Amino acid sequence: MVNRWLSKVTIAAGLSLPLLGLTAASVFAQIVTISVINNSGKTMTAIYMSPPDKEAWGKNELGDPIADREKAEFEWDQADYEGSDAGCVFDVRAEYADGRSTDLLDVDLCKETALNFK
Repeated sequence: MVNRWLSKVTIAAGLSLPLLGLTAASVFAQIVTISVINNSGKTMTAIYMSPPDKEAWGKNELGDPIADREKAEFEWDQADYEGSDAGCVFDVRAEYADGRSTDLLDVDLCKETALNFK
């Protein structure tokens, strides 16, 4: 009887380990502070994020425009993009007051926490 109980406990523990991995991944869904450095020669008006597999950009992450040669920080919440398989890798778009934009593709936002736009 004890052997049967230990067998069930062992099986249950073994089956629950993958769930711990999923739980850990969601717990570690990160809020990352990202520095945006504007070296574009123009006023930056918006920063957008998008998983590489998506066609649409997310919401504007900037609270206020960033003047040329200035830096601003914002908190990027990975949970805002749930359902994406991108993990930490995202495309980033900066838009400027003159209507132009610059894209940085396949940026690992968990490693690259400073984005320099030229």
